[in-house]
Amino acid sequence: MKHLKFIALLLFVFATSITSAQNKTSVKGIIADFDSKAPLEFATVAIVNAKDTSLISYTLTDKNGVFKLAGIAIDKPTKMIVSYVGYTTYRQLLNLKKDVVEDFKTIYLQGNHLEEVVIKGERSPVVIKKDTIEFNTEAFKTRPNAVVEELLKKLPGVQVNVDGSILVNGKSISKLLIDGKEFFGTDPKVATKNLDADMVDKIQVYDDRENDPDHLVSETQVSKIINLKLKSKIKKSTLGKIYGGAGSRERYEVGGILSNFRDTLQVSLIGLANNLNKTGFSQNELYSMGGFDRSGGQQAWDGTFGGRGWGGIESVSSAGLNINNNYGTKLKLNLTYFLTHTGNLNIGNSLQEQAVANTILTSASSNNSNNRNNKHAIGGLIEWVPDTMRRLRYEPKLNLRYDNNANETLGSSANTQNPKLTESNGTNSNRGSNSGFSHNFNFYKRLKKKGESFTINHSLQLNDNEGFNFSRYNLISYTADIKSEMQNRFRDSWNKSSSGDLSLTYNYPFTKKLFAEFNTYTKYSSNKDQAGTFENNPLTGNYDILLINLSNDLQRNVFTQNFRPQLLYKINKNYSVRLGVKAEYQYVKNKFNYGYADIDQDFYNFFPTFRLDGPSMSLSYDERLDLPNISQMQPIVRTYNSLYTSVGNPDLKPSHVRNINLNIYKYSYAKQINFNVYSGLNFSDNVVIQRSLVNSAGATNASFVIRNGNFNGYAGIGFGKQFKKSQNWQVGFNHNMSINMGHRPFILNENDGFANTFNLYTYENINFNYKELLSLSMRYSFNRESTNYKNVDFNTVNTYTHTLGSDLSLRWPKRIILDANYSYNYNPQVSEGFPKSAHQLNLALTFQMLKKDRGQLKLSVYDIFDQNISVSRYAYNNAVITSDRNILRRYFLATYQYKINVFKK
Repeated sequence: MKHLKFIALLLFVFATSITSAQNKTSVKGIIADFDSKAPLEFATVAIVNAKDTSLISYTLTDKNGVFKLAGIAIDKPTKMIVSYVGYTTYRQLLNLKKDVVEDFKTIYLQGNHLEEVVIKGERSPVVIKKDTIEFNTEAFKTRPNAVVEELLKKLPGVQVNVDGSILVNGKSISKLLIDGKEFFGTDPKVATKNLDADMVDKIQVYDDRENDPDHLVSETQVSKIINLKLKSKIKKSTLGKIYGGAGSRERYEVGGILSNFRDTLQVSLIGLANNLNKTGFSQNELYSMGGFDRSGGQQAWDGTFGGRGWGGIESVSSAGLNINNNYGTKLKLNLTYFLTHTGNLNIGNSLQEQAVANTILTSASSNNSNNRNNKHAIGGLIEWVPDTMRRLRYEPKLNLRYDNNANETLGSSANTQNPKLTESNGTNSNRGSNSGFSHNFNFYKRLKKKGESFTINHSLQLNDNEGFNFSRYNLISYTADIKSEMQNRFRDSWNKSSSGDLSLTYNYPFTKKLFAEFNTYTKYSSNKDQAGTFENNPLTGNYDILLINLSNDLQRNVFTQNFRPQLLYKINKNYSVRLGVKAEYQYVKNKFNYGYADIDQDFYNFFPTFRLDGPSMSLSYDERLDLPNISQMQPIVRTYNSLYTSVGNPDLKPSHVRNINLNIYKYSYAKQINFNVYSGLNFSDNVVIQRSLVNSAGATNASFVIRNGNFNGYAGIGFGKQFKKSQNWQVGFNHNMSINMGHRPFILNENDGFANTFNLYTYENINFNYKELLSLSMRYSFNRESTNYKNVDFNTVNTYTHTLGSDLSLRWPKRIILDANYSYNYNPQVSEGFPKSAHQLNLALTFQMLKKDRGQLKLSVYDIFDQNISVSRYAYNNAVITSDRNILRRYFLATYQYKINVFKK
């Protein structure tokens, strides 16, 4: 903790000395329309350097057209630029004097009736066009060779989190586009950590309304899209980087990305291989390649620097291809292909302590698994927008996966009367394959009458899974209550699922305030689960003894048809209310194993719907049915081993779920403050729970029953404030707090009660940046989990976790970068034998070289103290479970990187 205090003290002294050394003043005024004299809200007022138009300070006018900018230095030539869409830009050289407020009174902007003459180098840094915010990057100076992530950190209202995720005005972004095209799926980190900031001309931010063209979804529930508009010279260029590194403990990394731009055609190749727990590709997205690099690194949950928070050692080899092409302005095509191989080594231990039958049952286990898989993922996009009235969008996806897993387990149990109940060991090997195809089709047609539209949505999912499993299990019992046994089994499984749906939506305006929304939805799904489990025959040596009750021949077909009429009434300009009813028919056919009678079910329901939308708020209510799992309904006694037996219940019914949700979101452009509140309640009747009968030796007999009284809820609040009105100093603060509560019925032996869970999480973060020379962030989080029980005499279990962290990046002396990341984790309630706390410190030293810093050598050390841990603790059914897993520990790494930039005229 001493070094954190020292860094904070240095930062404070540094800031104080700079502030006191400058002579500063303020400017203020009002922006209004020349003809009507009405004030203009959200006009952009920027103070820029008169020589190079780099941004010094900025603000947006409030609803009265008022603006004020403080802390403007008088020792440099400055200019004020005022802009508003549809009006002529106002420019004025400033002659500021110390301690004299420059009052412009009222500045009138004239409507831009003619083509405006654009003065190069004097574009406004920030322009708001309806619901689009546009940043001109020339006003936000970055160092040579900076990546897009560094540019985004300078933009007002934009926050780049520790894990590389991005918030705009307090909202998450759904995707990042390049000239309107997707770049390796929807994960923004691929572009932000790998593309140069110098490539970008403008950055646009707007609401993600791709699936909501009629703006029927509340703005509180809509995420943002960032679109990077490239400079003209990038339209014909080849850009990329390659890197490679090796280190201690046989650690290595190698990779590269290469993008070729030819007008409307973009072709990108990417590849990587490492054993640093840096994740590769999933079917929809590509995770970060960056790592603990020059953009300022830190450990993240996805292993951005190395070390997954949830344990395990993973090696990844990945390659991908991304192609985008526009045919004119109406047709857009995208094709993405990923090939990924991953290997994961997991070593874990767990301890469970449970009070049952007047004794404390203790179960310990250890696990060692080695999992390998290969994945092929192909995705595409066809988007056709012939005019402003129609839009067609089609997205197909094909995924192929092959798994080869091996697992070894050891276990033992005891209770307060018997120090040794059982010992067990087992091995398991599994080979499997999965193939899946899906597509989504959307057609939108805006009709001639204002507010009238028609939408067709269709989706299809096809999945085929096959697996071969060999398992050996040896149980040694030291009590008469449990029988010793040896198993040698083979299981051949096959699962095939398919579903398709069609949705039609028609919106019709009766009046300017009253609208009708009609939606009909049809869906059919089928799921087949077939598996044969065989015991090895000691006489023949073959797996030819069929275990019928451990085999499956299950099938569920579900047909759903609903119709949802809804009325929308606009109370006034800001508020609207929706009232409707969802009439739903559902037919379910359940087919069970080997001669057991099928169960056919019909459900007719009328569910009310309600939603109130206002400025920056929404309140909604809806209901639904959740079907029980077919395996929970099958009336078969399944004896897996001497310690666990279960039986299904054919009388299970669907759960009736009711949801209430509230969202409030506010953002002040002028003050750069975001505020949001969210909450929800979920009530369920006929919820399926497991009835567990556990004897003093730990043998469990499980069955399934339904209970009422289940509910869970959540609530949270977020607050953020940024100080980005100066290019020199940037300060940001964020506070988040959330609460989750649950009330769930359970049955353990003769105890029939409720488990109440409570989780409190709070997170604080503050970050500083000075001229890209020094970047410092500090964070603290506290998590409290509590479980208590109602109607039974069980002990309350509390778990507290404290996490403290800091990130430092120092770019001094020139072309040398020092990155440091520190975290401290403390979990005082974990059981004896598990580590309660850990200090983790990561350091990296980067040397930039060659022309425009195209080359760089990075020397890094991960987890200097060699204390990285992965420990978890939770409570369930009067039991406390503590576990830990192996995790990436200390290593040294040297990596060289070279950037490729080729521009063609």
